[in-house]
Parts: sequence; C-alpha cells; structure tokens
Amino acid sequence: MRAHDAMFHDAIFLDLDGCLVDSTRAITNTFDHALASVGIAPRAPAVTRSFIGPPLRATFDRIVVEEGRDPVLAVELVARYRERYRTMSAIETEIIEGIPEVLALLREDAPIAIVTSKLGVVAERLVDEIGLRAHVARIFAPEDEHAIEPKEVTLRRALAATRARPHAAVMIGDREHDVLAGRACGTATVGVLWGAGDRAELEAAGAHAIVSEVQALHGAVRALVESSIGSP
Repeated sequence: MRAHDAMFHDAIFLDLDGCLVDSTRAITNTFDHALASVGIAPRAPAVTRSFIGPPLRATFDRIVVEEGRDPVLAVELVARYRERYRTMSAIETEIIEGIPEVLALLREDAPIAIVTSKLGVVAERLVDEIGLRAHVARIFAPEDEHAIEPKEVTLRRALAATRARPHAAVMIGDREHDVLAGRACGTATVGVLWGAGDRAELEAAGAHAIVSEVQALHGAVRALVESSIGSP
C-alpha cells in the first residue's frame, strides 16, 4: 500500500465516530429511541455517551441483561436502532472541525483508511453522505449485522487487505477499543480527546501518544516515526 519512499508509514488507520465525526447527537438520540420503543428507560446522557465506540450488539446485550429481559431482545434493539440511524445519521452527524485539513496532511505521509465498529454498509453510506469520501477511500468495518466483531479483528483485516506492516502502521481513535486493537495488532497508537473517551481511559489502554487538539494530530503521528514506536 506504500505509494512512494517519501511516505512515513505503510498505512494510517482512523476510527470514525468521535475521531473523524461528531456523532454524539445521532447515536444518543437513536439509543434513546431504540430503548423507548421496547419500554426501557433511556440511560443518563453520560452513560449513553459511553456507548459510542463499542460494537452495537455488545452494548445492547449488556443493557438487556441489566434490565432482566430476554436476551433475544438485543437483536430487536439492534434492528430498531439501525432503522432510525439509517435515516437520521447524516442529519445529526457533523465532521469534526479541522479534520479535512488534517486528513489532507496525513495523506501525504501514508495512505489512510477508516477502521470502525459500525456495520460496513452504514459506515460507507455515512462517509458518502457527510462528505468524507474525498479524504478516505477505504473503510474496514464488520459486515455481519448479527455478529460482534472486536475492533482488533477489523484492524487485522485492514492490515491484511492493505498489506501494511504493523510496525509501519498507526491506529488512531478516541476510545480504549481503538488503542487496545492497535496494541494487539502491533501498530503504533494515538488517542484523541475530542471524542467519547478521556485521558485516563486512553492512558490505561496504553496509547503511545494522546492529543487534545485536532491540529496536533499530524505532528503526533510524525513524532511516532521519529521516536521509533512501532518498530519491530
């Protein structure tokens, strides 16, 4: 996947929700809608915000257990969630300010791709509708709507498909799942603080670098090369 020798990495992988786009309103509103549709009270805003990042089915599995309801209900909740999200995601989601400019810089250092826990068809549609397709050509995401695919599995598929060497790749995201996936796959990792995760979560997961401002992301990725993080 390396385009030319001047590039710094084989690939740069980025999470979608909370990293490239602010999907808080779309996701929290849709979680509330899905829960209310089966008579479950919405969670507190801080709790619902924590749902951003992990696989959707895993979150609903946990809620159903907490409520003492039939585990099969999780499948229905996923369906109701996706039904609303399909029509409202682009309306209630915004590209994070400064992200297009940073992606343009990152593309000079390495080919970039999205690695997300969203269902593949959902992620592809959102990227098209919100206007990110010009910056990100490839998206790696779960394809089976009934299975729980850990982020590590998705990232391994991305590495294989792009032929990127783990030690020459970077995984960037706002939650521990992104950092843990990168660590498990042997890539360098960058945690960002403008999403749903906080510094304590990202530090505990072992992020090689943590940035609080979008404008600092490109420099953080460059610094990983200079510090040899991710080298075999």
